[in-house]
Amino acid sequence: MTLIITLFITTIIAAIIYRRQQTAIVAEDSVAVTVNKDRFVKRVLPAGRHLLRPFERVDFTVETKTKLVQNRAGSITTGDGIVTHINWSGTYAIDPALIPAAANRSQKLRGLPNAEKAIARQVDINLRKLVGSQTVSDLFNPNTRDRFERQLSLLLADKLKVMGIIFNGLNLQAIELPGEVAEALNKAKAIATLDHTIRQLDPTTREVVRGAYHLDEILHWDQYLPVPSRRTMQRLEETNANRL
Repeated sequence: MTLIITLFITTIIAAIIYRRQQTAIVAEDSVAVTVNKDRFVKRVLPAGRHLLRPFERVDFTVETKTKLVQNRAGSITTGDGIVTHINWSGTYAIDPALIPAAANRSQKLRGLPNAEKAIARQVDINLRKLVGSQTVSDLFNPNTRDRFERQLSLLLADKLKVMGIIFNGLNLQAIELPGEVAEALNKAKAIATLDHTIRQLDPTTREVVRGAYHLDEILHWDQYLPVPSRRTMQRLEETNANRL
């Protein structure tokens, strides 16, 4: 009788231990991907407690909540031959249900932990295609930039959806240019802004402004001379001052 009771208790303990070993708890805002003993993907488990099947185990888990992703796409050439570096950001979430039931579904499921790398690669590929058809000035035009972001966001959402990634939208951040190009572009913008401002003035005020520029040329005429002529005038002034 004692032997029977001992065996019964042992069996219960073994069953409890086995059950615990065969139970998986998936955290909130996460999913788990399980594999069999041969490491073939079996299924995707949502958040909660799950009883695993024989020889089944959790291979990895990924978070499904919305996250921020940001990166820098380097050495992208514009349509007018200028090399740029573009910083960008966006938000995404994981949803394995979006992956179609195709032959490569297991491969795409295994790629979910590397979602940010996949996003960065797609951004880089599509940025190069679109920037290659634009000039530098186009990239800094607000309307063109907005259209650019919308177009990229749609392209990326379509490409990433089949990978189980919901991409919510792309924002272009700083666009880095070579120093001499940035300086030239800033000067061109300043001149265009000044010209536009003067054109908005009424005729009388416009003439006053232009007269002020002309007066400045008269009062500081030496600053408008070529450098060699300016140096000659300075030497003459110094000679006259010494004579006095």
